[in-house]
Amino acid sequence: MAGALDMSVEREGTIPATAKDVWRCLTEPDLRVEVFSMVIQAVTEEGQPGELGHVMQFSERDAGAEPNVIRLTTLEAEPYTRLVQERVGPDGEFTVTTFLEETAEGTHVRRVFHVYKPQPTLAERAMRSAIATFFSLGGTVRLKADIGDLARHFAVRV
Repeated sequence: MAGALDMSVEREGTIPATAKDVWRCLTEPDLRVEVFSMVIQAVTEEGQPGELGHVMQFSERDAGAEPNVIRLTTLEAEPYTRLVQERVGPDGEFTVTTFLEETAEGTHVRRVFHVYKPQPTLAERAMRSAIATFFSLGGTVRLKADIGDLARHFAVRV
């Protein structure tokens, strides 16, 4: 089982809001807490929200679990169009890429979770199937919640 560990999970939906408003929800700590049901606290560690190099730390809670501390670092930022962040937490390290495209109905949001390890450990290689299943299920649940939270937040305001 040689080779890299390379997996992606994606989710998409149309949010009844402008790309600028969706962007702010993804990048500003106060809005992240207000909009996303799993986030219970968020602060900027360094940089400016929505800009390259911004680091946000937040606490996230899955149902019935203790909160986890997550760090999001902005790796690429094309305002209101494309946002690439590195997510580091107890569930691993992966990249979250968000694509935003304004439409007549609002903003089409596509979020992709991607994990890539060029040289996985022997244990990761042995558990490749289990890791792929866990990442796919966890990523799908998290992304479904993210898109749903955004839709609910803006639906109330329409």
